[in-house]
Amino acid sequence: MRQENQHNKVAVVTGGSKGIGRAIALALAQRNYDIAIFDPLEAGRDVALEVTAMGRRALFLPVDVSDEAAVKHAAEMVAAQLGTCGLLVNNAGIFPRASAIDMPFALWQKVLAINLGGAFLCSQAFAPGMLKDGAGLIINIASGRGIQGAARNGAHYAASKGGLIALTRSLAQEWAPHIRVNTLVPGVTHTDQPLAETNIDELYARGSRIPLGRIGQPEDVARGVCLLASDDASYITGQSLCVNGGAVML
Repeated sequence: MRQENQHNKVAVVTGGSKGIGRAIALALAQRNYDIAIFDPLEAGRDVALEVTAMGRRALFLPVDVSDEAAVKHAAEMVAAQLGTCGLLVNNAGIFPRASAIDMPFALWQKVLAINLGGAFLCSQAFAPGMLKDGAGLIINIASGRGIQGAARNGAHYAASKGGLIALTRSLAQEWAPHIRVNTLVPGVTHTDQPLAETNIDELYARGSRIPLGRIGQPEDVARGVCLLASDDASYITGQSLCVNGGAVML
């Protein structure tokens, strides 16, 4: 059977220092990808060391994905040290809680700049190399809040993630047939983000309201990314894959 995904085995994971991003980076390294991690947190350096311990090349770059010049420079470093990026995972995101009525506009702008603008800037930076090679993959990590909205303290976050889904569909059409662009939509997952507003017991108690009976783990999301990056998904583009135990169904 002819292999459809002849993209380079170099992956860039934004927000790869911990949680879902770290799990994605390690899962892709297990599948023979060399990994570049974009993250302002120094913990990303430790993830890069984990990748090299697995026998793959790794590069850690302390990048603010909302900074256009920084993203362009980092993309050049990836090309110089690892080669053309074949897979971009736009995972970087922040969720500082604030009610819509009290939210400073500067906070709205910051969340949109990182969560949505960062995905656009990184996609824009790496797409030319993918198009030149005639193959590439972009996977955007959204959220169920981007579909349902946020009941409280998250209008900025929900808007950014909903925008990410729309961006996915636009880029999938504009860059076809050479670049496949899809969205992965996690649900409640054991990461630092939900623990900012609840404790560990309350977080796991949410699993009783999920059809599959448990909350997600970062590795669940990473496996979804690996599925979308595989040859088995070679005819899938512009789609949103929910990895949430059935909490949100499209």
